Order: sequence, then C-alpha cells, then structure tokens
Amino acid sequence: MALLEGLGLSKRFGGVKALDQVTFSVEDGAIVGLIGPNGAGKTTLFNLVAGALRADSGKVVFDGQELTGLTASGVCRRGVARTFQVTRPFAAMTLMENVAVAWVNSPRSEGSGDWHHAARDYLRMVGLENLAHIEARHLNVVQKKRLEIARALATQPRLLLLDEVLGGLNSHEIQQAVDFIRKLRDDLRITIFWIEHVMGAIMGAAEKVIVLDQGQLLTEGPPHEVVRDPRVIQAYLGD
Repeated sequence: MALLEGLGLSKRFGGVKALDQVTFSVEDGAIVGLIGPNGAGKTTLFNLVAGALRADSGKVVFDGQELTGLTASGVCRRGVARTFQVTRPFAAMTLMENVAVAWVNSPRSEGSGDWHHAARDYLRMVGLENLAHIEARHLNVVQKKRLEIARALATQPRLLLLDEVLGGLNSHEIQQAVDFIRKLRDDLRITIFWIEHVMGAIMGAAEKVIVLDQGQLLTEGPPHEVVRDPRVIQAYLGD
C-alpha cells in the first residue's frame, strides 16, 4: 500500500543526513512497527510521509499515487492521517468539537452529514464518549492521546500513522491500548504504521518491524527475527 523509495532529508546545518536513502514498504492491512534509538529519524520520517516536511530525494507512494511534495492537508485528503507525540487539542473546545473539526474537513464527509453523530462514534471508539462535552483542557495525558487518535480517525484514513501513543500508560493500560490498536485495524480495515519505544508492545502487535539507526534503514522483518538481530542489539545497547 505505501512505499518509501530512496527517501532522504539533509539537516540545514553541516549537511548531516537526517534520513539517507531509506527504502521500504508498508503492506496493506498490516500493523507495521517503526523502532530505533533516540535521534534515529523516526518522527522525521513520519513528517515526510505526512507532508509536514519535504524530502530532498526519493519519493513516497501510497495506493498507487505519489505523495511526495504534497502539503499535509493534501496527504490527508489522500487517506493518510497521523497522531503526534505531543498532543495539541483545541483546549477551549469540547471533545465533540475537536473531533468534528477533523470530520467536517475530511474529503470523505463532503463537509456535511450529522457531525454530532459522527464525532460521538469516534469518541466511543477510543473510550471517551462520556467526556464528549468536556473541554479538552481538562483531559489528562492519556485521555489527550486517545482524543488525538479519535481526531485522526475522523479524517477516515486508510493509513494511520501512530507516533508513540503509549507514553504515560501503565502496563495494564498498555495492554488495553495494544488490544485497541489491533481492533481498530480489524474493524476499520485500515493499515497502521506505528512508532513506539515500548518494545514489548510493538513486538507483540506488529506483523513487521522496521528499524532505523542514524537516519538509515538498519533492518526490517518479522518481530521475532528483528529483536535478535545483532545490529539492532548494537544500536540499542552498544558494545
């Protein structure tokens, strides 16, 4: 479904490559994990796919259409949505209103329809329906992450980019979140590309794991193979 081919991005100073000739694919209907040490280029890669940054080289292809060079809104209209590590909801708006903004601006909603019903459905999916009329400023970190997912889903994506959605969760909440992500994939029939530092969660949920290190593709494959790769162990633990 999604293909990144030769993707590269140079930092502004010193000519250091934030990403260097990164090539891989994300299969239709899969949960694919993206891991790597801090500074490996994971969020930068998401920013390139989602249209927040422009690549110096390479291309991004989704469902047969090239996304390279499109704006973030243009990428979203092609069916790609993302969440962010640092959530920034519209603090003075209710959860319903936050989700409605995404829904009304989705090309598949055609700017019409019952946004109240649609927003409530997405809040129900993430377990926030009972807080629908609360202003987003009153949410805790975990609830804000759930709202972030609801807003992304309201754009009706076919590819969902999740950026560290398990931060701040305890072990029980992590397992619930992993089950929820699997259910999202199955119920909505979407593809999920997921950055996460909680290794146990990624290894247990993903069918394929991609590893970045210092802006380059280190390896990719089934989780049980990737976690045993000496290059991955070296990248995370050193000598």
